[in-house]
Amino acid sequence: MNNRQLTPQQIADFHRDGYVIAKGYYDEQEIARLQQTAFNDDSLYERAWHKKDADGAVSKVCLWQKTGDDFYSMFSRGRRLVDVCETLIGEEVYHTSTKIMMKEPFVGGAWEWHQDFGYWHRDNYMLYPKAISCMVAINKATIENGCLQVLKGSHHLGRLDHSKTGDQKGACLEFVEEAMKYHELINVELEPGDVLFFHCNLLHKSNQNRAAEPRWSMICAFNAVTNQSFKENEAVYYPLDPVNDEAILNWKPA
Repeated sequence: MNNRQLTPQQIADFHRDGYVIAKGYYDEQEIARLQQTAFNDDSLYERAWHKKDADGAVSKVCLWQKTGDDFYSMFSRGRRLVDVCETLIGEEVYHTSTKIMMKEPFVGGAWEWHQDFGYWHRDNYMLYPKAISCMVAINKATIENGCLQVLKGSHHLGRLDHSKTGDQKGACLEFVEEAMKYHELINVELEPGDVLFFHCNLLHKSNQNRAAEPRWSMICAFNAVTNQSFKENEAVYYPLDPVNDEAILNWKPA
């Protein structure tokens, strides 16, 4: 099996559970280049949003919508992600955003329970939950450094109401607590190069980083072309020009 494709069982797992993990999706050379680029990119810190959790601890996130010819776009434009997302959604997709999540040692804040569609629906006027996120582990994600947690199968609940929690938008805790009675909580521990594909209605969160090492990830999000915003807002549709797998290692600065 080519580990850059999903098996029929993995596809079935995604639809049942709302997520699937592709182990070793990017090889050591590719992820080493991503680490070298991201960890030495001062512009990520300069452009980052600082988002406080309910306790006031801060997580940093740098987000952009438009892809280009930069190194990060070799991932977000890569057929390796795009083709799988089109298989899972069942339609042609376009890129909606890429973000680098920077959870610093000891101080990196939590992300509250939420669904991505919980705010994409209202903020970006997406009518249908035809969107998916792809989390690429830049370095190791563990329970200690605040790995993602998901409620297995919770995407079947449909969209929950969301409201402000700190600087974030969180799902209504009354419904989250009820959902936890029926949906198993999974700690998504990842090795560098692993990818988590997850449905836009999957409930997920992450705890504060209590470890001595950072927890960085890159999340590329895609939406069905038929599900573009029906009302003007900050989300803009940019045509997607996919690139082949070798673009990551072949990329050179302009």
